[in-house]
Amino acid sequence: MFLVLALACSAPPDTDPPGEETDVTDLPVTDTFPAFYGSVPKNLLIVSMDTFRRDLMTRSGGAGYAPFLDEKATEGVVLEHHRSCSNWTFPSVLCFNYGMTDVESGYVPDLRDPDNAWAPEGVPTLAGRLSAAGFRTMLVTSNGWFSADRNTDIGFDTSERPDDRRTQSVFGVGLGRLAETRAIGAERWYLHLHVKEAHPAYNPPPEYLAELEDLPPIDYDLTDFDDHYSADAAWPDMTEAEQALLLQHLLIRYHGEVRWMSDQLTDAFDALDEQGWLDDTLVLFWTDHGEQFWEHGDQTHAYGLNTEENDAVAFFWAKNIVPGSWEGPTSHIDLAPSVLSLYDVDATGVTGLPVGEGLPDRSLAFTSVARYGPMQSIVQDDWKLIYRWNTGERWLYDLANDPDETTDLWAADAPHAVTLEALLVPQVEALVPLTTRYTPY
Repeated sequence: MFLVLALACSAPPDTDPPGEETDVTDLPVTDTFPAFYGSVPKNLLIVSMDTFRRDLMTRSGGAGYAPFLDEKATEGVVLEHHRSCSNWTFPSVLCFNYGMTDVESGYVPDLRDPDNAWAPEGVPTLAGRLSAAGFRTMLVTSNGWFSADRNTDIGFDTSERPDDRRTQSVFGVGLGRLAETRAIGAERWYLHLHVKEAHPAYNPPPEYLAELEDLPPIDYDLTDFDDHYSADAAWPDMTEAEQALLLQHLLIRYHGEVRWMSDQLTDAFDALDEQGWLDDTLVLFWTDHGEQFWEHGDQTHAYGLNTEENDAVAFFWAKNIVPGSWEGPTSHIDLAPSVLSLYDVDATGVTGLPVGEGLPDRSLAFTSVARYGPMQSIVQDDWKLIYRWNTGERWLYDLANDPDETTDLWAADAPHAVTLEALLVPQVEALVPLTTRYTPY
């Protein structure tokens, strides 16, 4: 379907002759987590996906809009309770790259101050650590927040942001870089591909939008970024009927984008497999943040730290992986140390934990400086506290009984509020000198 993928490759890596493939499940299992039959795959492919809600996955109650990801997750090792560090791309990518929260790294991006949005030098990154360990490191990205535009490509030997930013094109360029690894004799490689469907404005091909034919038209062009956000701004003044119709249009378009991305990923991985690039490769899938559809008052993302924006997908896959899951709490800060641990690469300075080491009662902190200014949250033992600086508001949620965070249980003297507040205060104090345009309420 996507010819560019097949044309981008040169000779594939060596594979077993036909009829001599080894049944990997007959091999001994590694003592790593995730575990693998035989050995940890030599190479690393990371696919990060923009603006993807975790509840789109069937294992999280989704309706099957992303069958490719559902299939790979079932075959792999899933982090069942994973969250992003934030609710927009730049800070989420930073904490992934660093293996620590942005507060801990000393730089927290401000969405309202894009002129000063530039990743700092001097903090070791996953790409830099792997490059120093002998990996050929390559980035192909569709999002300017994760690119040379913002210095978030530190540590990559090559970094590109194609003019055509569809998933199929990102993979096509990536396959070209893989071919170069063969040409230069690179022994190991790390390729990171960041794809942007389903980021606003939602504009998949017409074949993914058949359901729109049954709906009345609306006054907004949702294929246009500015018009999309204009519709969001007009929402409070709409009638209930107008709101319901707009929401239908948006969800059909958003789900269409997700289905389109899934189909492109299917074709891309078929091309990778046909060329042999998956035969000794660990693949890590993760999402940078989710997307809100007015569950907590807004649409798109970079508004709040509730489940629809903050929850994320993360799972490992390889041909020889031992399928399973990890039920403990995890965040993006854990992904780099997990990879570094598997490859026995130095992880000095990271604060995240390799997957499999975090205790069930571990607390995790989350930060966003975005559309509403600074917001921070703490999650521990299935309880979540969110704090908004500019109003002083706090929200407390019992995630075990209210996973959608619909009922605010905040009371200053509630036992869980006291515990989480004690964990939150040091996070607020640490953020104060990093965001001097704001002060806590």
